Amino acid sequence: MMNINQNQARNAGLILIVLGVVAIFNLWALIPPALLALGGVAIYRRQKALGRTGEAVQGLLWGVGLAALLGFNVFTLPGVLLLAGASLLLRGREAAAEARLFATVGRLSRRRTPVTPTAQPTIVQPAQPMLPAEQLEQPSRTNETVRLS
Repeated sequence: MMNINQNQARNAGLILIVLGVVAIFNLWALIPPALLALGGVAIYRRQKALGRTGEAVQGLLWGVGLAALLGFNVFTLPGVLLLAGASLLLRGREAAAEARLFATVGRLSRRRTPVTPTAQPTIVQPAQPMLPAEQLEQPSRTNETVRLS
């Protein structure tokens, strides 16, 4: 009997579920773009772990960019030229672009998170000290007029 660890079993299960959904809904045309996008993400993670931010962002740009071109059926020479131009413009500014991307994704994820009302904490009043009975009674004020001169 094969001894598969938990992580491998989970990954195999996810792959089988995805393939089943693709087969049921006849989404075979989405597999190449999905593989390109996953490749871009894998390159990004590997290069980022090595401390190569520039190569990581470029790999992500090309993987996701080629996936988008293929997914929107504009995988032609002009589409690849646009992607190459974006890559050249990004060169040297990868760290700033990465920070801006994460900031934008963070803002978008905060907007989509439903606001759940939180229960207001109950404020406990401190106990009042016990006063003798003579201090509790206030002197009665009768119609005294005070002149301010």
